[in-house]
Amino acid sequence: MKERMRHILCCIGTVGLMMTMGAVPAMADTLDDASYNWDDKVAANVVTYANIRESADADSSCVGRLPSGAVATVVGTENGWVEICSGEVEGYIREDLLLYQDDAKNLYEALHGTGDVVTAEAVTQEEIQKTEEIQEEIQETAAVETDASASNQDLDLMAAIIECEAGGESYEGKIGVGAVILNRIRSSEFPNTLSEVIYQSGQFEPVWTGKLASVLSRGANADCYAAARDVFAGANTIGECLFFHAGGGSGLTIGNQTFY
Repeated sequence: MKERMRHILCCIGTVGLMMTMGAVPAMADTLDDASYNWDDKVAANVVTYANIRESADADSSCVGRLPSGAVATVVGTENGWVEICSGEVEGYIREDLLLYQDDAKNLYEALHGTGDVVTAEAVTQEEIQKTEEIQEEIQETAAVETDASASNQDLDLMAAIIECEAGGESYEGKIGVGAVILNRIRSSEFPNTLSEVIYQSGQFEPVWTGKLASVLSRGANADCYAAARDVFAGANTIGECLFFHAGGGSGLTIGNQTFY
């Protein structure tokens, strides 16, 4: 898992650089050279980026982004939109999001320096999508690692209390017991951690009879572990109920238990 994270971070570092800096064009003239013509250049005067549209319409598809201060060449204008070409992207940007000529040069140099060539250009939609996919994968991987390291004891405890309270019940009944416990954690009327809710004085009989300790010692049954995992993943068969008891009565009855 750690090697996988290092690989992902390496990838996003590379793509992130592309997002920030854009492709480096082959320009012989330096930015300070009098022969470099800023007359047909614009720069994105935005905080993050300006969307580049397929046509001069805010509802048209996004074909790329022009990062803050990045440079584009003007191809034409149309109804308050500027047709631009930058890097590998051609499309339209609202003209109020751009600075022109010397103002573009000053903005570019303020944000990206005065190197030999323009290094901040548009980013293609494909690059954007790739970066977002990698970022999502990193978040999912980090979440899995966090859950794995932080919840093993919680999983053991949840599975054990489910077995103690609903070991002979259906899957729906097992989920119901687990869901009651999570509902209590979320409620201001009860403690806010799993162990505090389960071990709260006078709440769960298996705690003071020693049954819970016995199940924890040997490990809960596989079906109770499966139910516990599903509860942590969001499974809920009893809505917002905070209590349950054996037998029938007023409330939602599942198998031999009633939730209310």
